[in-house]
Amino acid sequence: MELKYGWWGKVLWVDLEAQTFEIQDISDKCQELIGCRGIAIDYAWRYLKPGTGAFDDGNLLMYFNGPVCGTPVLGGGRSYFFGVGAQSYPEMYTRSSIGGRVGEALKRTGFDGVIFSRKSKEPVVVEITEEGAVFHDGAKYWGHYAVDTQRLLKQRFGEHTEACVIGPAGENLVRLAGIFNDRDNCAAQAGFGAVMGDKKMKAIVFNGHKAVRVADLPTIIKLRDDCMRLKTIPKETTPVPPAVGSGTTKIGNYDYGDRQMLYTDRLLENAEASEITQKGNSCVACGVPCHLSTFSFIRGGNGAWHKTLDTTHSSKCVAPVLFGWPAKCEMELKWLQHDLNRDYRWPMNFQSGSEIMWYVNNMGLNTWDLQALLLWLSELECAGEDMDKLTGLHWDVDDPALLPHLVEMLCLREGFGDLLAEGSARAAEILGDHYLEHSDHAQHGMAAHSLGTCCWYNLKYPYWVVPALLSATDTRDPMSDSGHKYCDFGGRRIPFLRLPELAKDYYYGMDHTIDPDPALYGKIPDEEFWDLGYTNKEYAAKKQQIRGVIMGCGVFCDTLYPQTLAPGMPETGYHGDWEMESKLLTAVTGVTYTEEMLEEISLKIWNMERCYSLLDIGRCRDYDMYITHCHDARGGDWTMGFHIDPFRFGKLLDRYYTLEGWDEDGVPTEETLLKYGLSAVNEAIRPYREQLAQHRKTAPRYEDVPANLARRGSEEFMRGRKSTSTSSIDCGRFLAQAEQK
Repeated sequence: MELKYGWWGKVLWVDLEAQTFEIQDISDKCQELIGCRGIAIDYAWRYLKPGTGAFDDGNLLMYFNGPVCGTPVLGGGRSYFFGVGAQSYPEMYTRSSIGGRVGEALKRTGFDGVIFSRKSKEPVVVEITEEGAVFHDGAKYWGHYAVDTQRLLKQRFGEHTEACVIGPAGENLVRLAGIFNDRDNCAAQAGFGAVMGDKKMKAIVFNGHKAVRVADLPTIIKLRDDCMRLKTIPKETTPVPPAVGSGTTKIGNYDYGDRQMLYTDRLLENAEASEITQKGNSCVACGVPCHLSTFSFIRGGNGAWHKTLDTTHSSKCVAPVLFGWPAKCEMELKWLQHDLNRDYRWPMNFQSGSEIMWYVNNMGLNTWDLQALLLWLSELECAGEDMDKLTGLHWDVDDPALLPHLVEMLCLREGFGDLLAEGSARAAEILGDHYLEHSDHAQHGMAAHSLGTCCWYNLKYPYWVVPALLSATDTRDPMSDSGHKYCDFGGRRIPFLRLPELAKDYYYGMDHTIDPDPALYGKIPDEEFWDLGYTNKEYAAKKQQIRGVIMGCGVFCDTLYPQTLAPGMPETGYHGDWEMESKLLTAVTGVTYTEEMLEEISLKIWNMERCYSLLDIGRCRDYDMYITHCHDARGGDWTMGFHIDPFRFGKLLDRYYTLEGWDEDGVPTEETLLKYGLSAVNEAIRPYREQLAQHRKTAPRYEDVPANLARRGSEEFMRGRKSTSTSSIDCGRFLAQAEQK
């Protein structure tokens, strides 16, 4: 099939053990599956045997971009890694996105994706060119920091090249190791840095010069301007941020004053850094630095553990909280003041935080799970744990060198760091008992995100109910590509208004998808308040997941898309452009896409992913219900002290399954799969569907089991899924037979 625009229609398959490659034609799949996330799950069904472990020889590390990558589409430069993740718990097929310039660099080589199979015997650097793969000795780069490695690679291969690299954390198979490009662009969640390290692949260098053609450049330019206008993106930004870190100075009746902020001018005056700037390290073809208000580049700080270390680093999005995590609601502030008797959950100063961020960027770590580990340790200290005995360190929280030392131990797997390197879910499970109770593990081996705890808005009830349902039914923390924009309607972004009418008109088509207003608590009957929190949330979750798949196929940046709101346009009711993705895909590829077509394709891909997960880890309703434990660690969310109601959530999950066309075990029905042309997939999961139906006749429903037994039982359930799933099914054989028919 001839492809003129957007796609190349080619994937490069690289055998690391044999050091050979093969160019594969996917041109017949591009229009049907759009790209990236759709093409990846198609490859997983064909070539990645369900039940494969992250460090098994059969694991595939797949890297794909989408048709808009390498074009002038605003925010179209992201890309994804796919495969069995080392951080995932249990290890399962999942995904992790990355920004920066590396996705466009892959596109310049003339490939839509590259797949790495088997393992190299020795450290290797793989150079991807327009002709294929070239293998270079990686031993001289092994052990180097991630940032230094990229500098060395540019010296070796040219300034025009870009690379995906791992740091020592990935080399040491630290489960929360990411894959880095530039200084802080990272495929963080899922632990693909450890997978890359297990394959002895230090770096992937992209060295190409091919330019992507688009069908309608004038329309793309116009739509790019429309995006900027709708999002009210400023043309210029303040060159120096007023403060490092984030948070407010006043919460309710409490006034923190300066204790919540680390002011830039004071840090520079005290020579704690030689330069602090607020400038974009944006993705290619974007120019809109994500989360700019919390992005900073810091040069010349001394280390707290290694006193002479130059901790030049950058930090954005979630990273600034490592300078000291300020409270964001009264309950959290009370917990900090009265339980820990200090102002920060861990007493970070700028010096300590800078060194940790230096480690994150250079060692190649997932910041989010690192924060979960530090929170876990702080809660254990608060609960009276003997931290000296547990960690093997003198646990003096007033010593700014303590936590950088701990992070170094983690990256190098030394002492107690060897346990931490297993990630928050496994570390707590290994120790068990009260260690497990304080774990921030929410689902899929990943920490709580937008569930009323941690940072990222401290969402009040009911706004964390939809993120909980998204997390329960996905294969990873979904807030990177599926859930962010749901919170827009609840007033968590500019213009900070609740917009229930817009939410109804937008995706959801139903009332109550963002109800009740948290302010109604105590003003209406409690039962009515709680019932509203679980009413019609299945419609919101399904729509967010559909859009998440579309963005993951495009690939479109979740900071800019979907265009839910127009923050600076009250005259239009803050209405965004809800058809922006279909317009852009049409202008890029020349294929006429409509919103209805995109959603149909998305649902096909979503069901393929769900069915693969069934065979991969024995996915079922009991697994999805594990999310009800996400508030166990601290007696409820940090905003209102609420837990997920297992009974109401169970009913919500049942309605979600019905809406998706899945049976009561969470398995897509035969009718649903045939509707999307997935007859081969249906045949592959038929035995598992029947197995679950038999089990259902005798097993109690998850929400009927006492909470303490359910949590322990579900941990054991997840730990054993790989061995009990129907992973012996040859999915590739079913798909091949279907194609022959």
